[in-house]
Parts: sequence; C-alpha cells; structure tokens
Amino acid sequence: MARRRGMDMGEAINKAVLGQRTPRTVTPYRQIKDLIKAYGDKGAAERLGVAARTLRTWVHPDRSKRRSPSKANRGKIVAEYNTRDVRRATAPRRRMTRLVRKGIRVNFTGQAGPVAAGKDYRRLRSITADLPPEAAAAIMDAFVEGGSAAAEAAFRDAMREHYHDADWQFSEPQEFRFSDSQMYDEGEW
Repeated sequence: MARRRGMDMGEAINKAVLGQRTPRTVTPYRQIKDLIKAYGDKGAAERLGVAARTLRTWVHPDRSKRRSPSKANRGKIVAEYNTRDVRRATAPRRRMTRLVRKGIRVNFTGQAGPVAAGKDYRRLRSITADLPPEAAAAIMDAFVEGGSAAAEAAFRDAMREHYHDADWQFSEPQEFRFSDSQMYDEGEW
C-alpha cells in the first residue's frame, strides 16, 4: 500500500481552526471578498490604493464582467489579506466561541513522536486528545493574532502541557481536526 503524503502543518492548523473539511483554494477573488468583509467596499479600496469601482469589477457577480487585478495589485491584496483584522473578520465566530467554551478534541493522524537525546521517535500515529478551554482559547487567539504559524506554536505548547510533556513533534498530517470536547463541557472540569 502506498503511503499517503500528508499536508503542510500550517495548512492543517488553518483548516482545523476554520472547520473546513478540505482546504479552501485561496484565489485573489476570495481574498478580495474577505477584505471587503473585513473593511467594507470603501475601506478595502483605500487600503489597496484603488477606486471602489475597480474593486467592484474584481468581484463582479457576472464572471464575464469580472476583471483580474494586476500583478502589482495582487501583491497588495496578499499583503493586506494576511493581517490580523482580516483573520478576525473571517474567522467563524460561533465555532471559535463554542470550541473555547467546551474545549477542543484533537484528532491527528500523521508523523508524531518525541525527539529526545538526538533520537527521533516519530512514526505514523493516530492521536485523540482533549484540550481544556484555556488551551483552546490560546490556540484560537494565536490564530487570530499571528496566523497559522502562531496557532501551530500554541497547539504544540498545549499538546506538550496536556498530552505528553516530552517535546513531541507533529508533521505530515493526513488527518487533523478540531471538534467539541465532551470532557470539559459545561464547566465539569
């Protein structure tokens, strides 16, 4: 049986936080729509240095009338898209609130294990762990403030504290999901 190649850890964290089954293809169109959601038409146009009319042509509902931004404008769009304000505006609030209130159940399948004294004990593992609400809040806040890299660091810290105290490494996830934890529901912890 061929070994399935895992996805990038940052992509997996992003997908798990946002609750996506499959990674969403991030096109310039989607980035512009998210900028408009975060700042409104005029605010997004001002931040990109274009007219509101130009912005509307980039996201026109009729594909035949839609225009693509220039290469220089795509660079501005990507730079503005990767900001805290846009992540905060596009994060699913109900999901994030629920996970922070109940805690997170982490389902991870991929290369995982400790790296100690120069030896690498990583192998293909399936791990299910329940993280308390404080750890869930730290992961969600890190995602909003610093993106998927910060959320990954918060995830590793939470797993180190609540799953195994050794310095575990997680890579090449084949499955990575966050769901509601039943362990910490309704303040029973």
